[in-house]
Amino acid sequence: MNALLVTLIRMRRRLLCGLAALLCASGLSAQPVPARDLWEFPLGSVLEPAALAREPGAGLWNPAAVALDSAVRWRFGVASLNRTAADQSIDGQLLSAAWRRADGVTFGFSVARSAVGDIVRTDADPQSIGSVTYASLLLSASASREVMPHVTAGVAARLRQGRADRDVRYAIAADLGIVVHDLPWRNARLALSSFLWRPGREIDDRPALLVAGDLRAAGGGTRDLRLGYSYNAVNRGAHEGGPFAASRFDRLEVRGAYLRTTAAGHSVGRVRSGLALHYARYVVGIAREEGASGLGPLYQFTLSSVLK
Repeated sequence: MNALLVTLIRMRRRLLCGLAALLCASGLSAQPVPARDLWEFPLGSVLEPAALAREPGAGLWNPAAVALDSAVRWRFGVASLNRTAADQSIDGQLLSAAWRRADGVTFGFSVARSAVGDIVRTDADPQSIGSVTYASLLLSASASREVMPHVTAGVAARLRQGRADRDVRYAIAADLGIVVHDLPWRNARLALSSFLWRPGREIDDRPALLVAGDLRAAGGGTRDLRLGYSYNAVNRGAHEGGPFAASRFDRLEVRGAYLRTTAAGHSVGRVRSGLALHYARYVVGIAREEGASGLGPLYQFTLSSVLK
């Protein structure tokens, strides 16, 4: 455990030193960046808890989750998310790639975009004179490796663009993550990660803390049942938590979760469910989240592939 702590401290120091130099040179930390709230939607993580999500292959939410197995050299992934309300829609796209070197280090890169559509621009009367852009683009580069048996750690550097109409700003963030996996007792896992952490700007840019854990309740191999719990908390924002389950029977995997979100003194519960098909080198997933508070249901499609 001492070796793990030393490794994480060194990784954190190196990453923060590099980011500090970039921030001082560019002045990107001068003011809050628009559209931070769009990253509270679970792009790429409707089927899986954010802290453990792997299927798109990016480690978007947890840089440690980008790690590939020793038998895999490359993983590529895409994800698409959409939620439609009465007069507006929210959509997101994710494109990712991960590469494992011979020394066991996995590098990942992802491009993610989230946007709100159909925001109407008006002037003195309600007649539309165009649309207002509200969107965010997130570029992430990550690295992870197993630092000791059953423990994988990762770091990520991110560049985020936020756009609200004509206001366009940028921010650099740094994240750390850890996954404790394949434990002897029921193949248990535990994951912890930060998301969009800007050192010194925590109040303005509201980083998130992601936690999830699960274990094998029955079966084994490609026929098992796993149960777990996930919790995500955004600084000065929404807190979300609840149990989840995943059952795989050879090529077919069924997942479900019940989550309760609390924000601004209000709480709402909803169900996420989905299917994943494992076929040869590919995993295809489709998931749905029930609508709440006047929003329509959310749908997500994912596709990932590995090369050995």
